[in-house]
Amino acid sequence: MLLTRRHLFRACGVAGAATLLPTTGANAAPDDWLGWFRANRQHVAVALDDGNGGRIAHRAHERQPLASAVKVVHLAAYAKGVERGLVRPDEKVRVGDWEQYYLGLDGGAHQAALRALDIPFSNGVTADDPQRFVRLDELVGAMIRHSDNAATDVVRHRVGEGLIRATAAQWPKLEVPEILAEWLHFVLGRRVGVQQYLRDPRLRLEVLGKFPDVPKTYEAQRAWARGTWTGTAAAVERAHRASASVPLARGHLERGNPVPPGVVGVGFKGGSLPGIVTVGFSVRWEDGRVGSAAVLTREVDEAWFARSGELVRLVRTALVEPDVLREFQVSLS
Repeated sequence: MLLTRRHLFRACGVAGAATLLPTTGANAAPDDWLGWFRANRQHVAVALDDGNGGRIAHRAHERQPLASAVKVVHLAAYAKGVERGLVRPDEKVRVGDWEQYYLGLDGGAHQAALRALDIPFSNGVTADDPQRFVRLDELVGAMIRHSDNAATDVVRHRVGEGLIRATAAQWPKLEVPEILAEWLHFVLGRRVGVQQYLRDPRLRLEVLGKFPDVPKTYEAQRAWARGTWTGTAAAVERAHRASASVPLARGHLERGNPVPPGVVGVGFKGGSLPGIVTVGFSVRWEDGRVGSAAVLTREVDEAWFARSGELVRLVRTALVEPDVLREFQVSLS
C-alpha cells in the first residue's frame, strides 16, 4: 500500500500547537493554576494591566517560548498590510497553495479550519478540491480561531517578510518564525528553508520518510519544544493592547468570545506546545478602558497541560474581577 501523508500522520499521532479550549484533567497538587504559579515562579512570565490601575509584572521581560501566541504579530501585520493597500481581505487564495504549507503536527487545527469553511476533506486530512479558492481574510480567521499553522505561513507570505519583521519590531524580543520551518526542523533534526522544501521533491520525500521516527510521547516532544521561538510577556501584552485599537485585528481576536457585563469585546489568542501554554488577552470596556494580559508558562507537565483551559479562564477573569486579580498578584509575590 502506498504510504501517504495521511497514513503517516495517523500512525504517528504527534501532538501539535492547537487553539486552547477549556478542558478538564486529572487532579494534581497544587490544586489550581495559582498554586502552580507559586510552585513554579521561575517558569511563568506575566504582564497584565486591567485598565483600571491593576497591574502585574512578573518576569515580564524574560524570554520564554511563545507557541501560537506569536500569531497576534501576523494578525497585526495583516491589518497594516490591508491599511496600506498591500493586500486585500477578499484576495483569493487557492486551497492547494494554502495546503502546500501543511505538514500536520497541529493537533487537528487544519481540519477544524476546513470544517469551519465547509471545505470537504474525505481523506480526513486535506481538502478534496485543491483548486477551490478561499479569501485571505478567511485564512486569517483560521489562523486566529483554529491556530492553523499553514494558514499562518500563507498570511506571512502574502503580507511579506519585511512587514512581518517591521511589525514585530514594535514589540521587541518577539521571534516570529516561519512555522513550517520549525516543524521541518522537528522532523528532520536539521534546518532547511521553507522554499527549498516546497520546490525540492526529494526533500519532501525525505520528510515523508522521517515521519515514523519523530518523537511520539509528550515528554519526548517537550524536549524539542523548549528550543522553539521565544518572546516576552511584556511584548505579547503590548501587542494585544495595540490590536484592540485596530478594528480589523480586534474583529478576528474577539470573534465568538463571550463578553461579561460592562464589556464590549474580549480578544484572545493562546498557544500550546508540549510543556508550553501561553495566553494573550485584551478586554474593551463600555467606558473606553482597555485591559490586556499575557501569561507565558513553560515546563508544564502533561497533567497540567490537560488543564490549560483553566488557565485561559483564570487570566480572562483576572482582567475583569479585581478580587481574582489580587489573588493572582499574591500567588506571584
